[in-house]
Amino acid sequence: MIINDLKKLSFLFLLAITFSLTSCKDDEKLPAIDGYNNSDEIAATSLKGHWTFEGNDKEVISNTASTKTYGTVTYTTGQIGQAISLSQAAVVYPVIDALNQKNGFGDYTVSMWLNAKNVGSFQQYFGLFPTDNTDFWGNFSVGAEASRHAAGSDTLEIKTNYASLKEDGSTNGQDNIAVFSDNGGSYFKGAGKWSLITVRFTAATHKIEIFANGVNVGGYSDRGENTTAMVMRTPCQAMLGSFATTGVGFTAAPAAPDWSKMATAQMDDIRVFNKSLSDTEIKALYNVGIAGR
Repeated sequence: MIINDLKKLSFLFLLAITFSLTSCKDDEKLPAIDGYNNSDEIAATSLKGHWTFEGNDKEVISNTASTKTYGTVTYTTGQIGQAISLSQAAVVYPVIDALNQKNGFGDYTVSMWLNAKNVGSFQQYFGLFPTDNTDFWGNFSVGAEASRHAAGSDTLEIKTNYASLKEDGSTNGQDNIAVFSDNGGSYFKGAGKWSLITVRFTAATHKIEIFANGVNVGGYSDRGENTTAMVMRTPCQAMLGSFATTGVGFTAAPAAPDWSKMATAQMDDIRVFNKSLSDTEIKALYNVGIAGR
């Protein structure tokens, strides 16, 4: 009788433990943030390029790895999983079909988690660069004027460039930078720590905007009525860490300018969209990403 009672008690104890663990598992389901469970749900149908850097440098939608790397490239803990870490380095990709669309990015948005400091030279973090480039500018890119403040400063002047092909074969070059101006903007105070940098171009408003952690910081967003839908020079290639120069395999391009060195920075979760994301979507990328999702 005692043995049977002990068996019953053991069974009931195990049943209680199982129920408790199951209940905890159900309770631990994470709530949505701004209506999203993870960053991949945000503007998913417009996402054309995505780098997660989970131990490799592949663009994950096309499963395309780089063809050339320069300098020191490693991987470290990022904002969402792992991140790529460049030390005076560049990573060059082959042509990726979804990103190699002359008229496919009339409006566009680029977002990335960035951990970077002032290093004494201009830094180019990411862009799409024409293969046959005869200058060093990309179709569009994200970088920083990383020589204007001391190495230990919390201020990093994030900059973006736009160069759209015109009918006569020349380009309309525009830019914006995170500074105070009469038109608005503010300094980005996130140097040396993970921050979400987002660049948005909207043809209808002629605006090239810079957001830091979901806040609009660009000082010169309105680029005028001549800044129309992006027409890309193709073929073009994605690249981390550099302008298009002979030093990173762009044979028709010039040598690297003396005011720009290959990047020293950490990057995570780079996304390229073929639409102008809404303010709400940009803020959601930050809020969901800050939770590591």
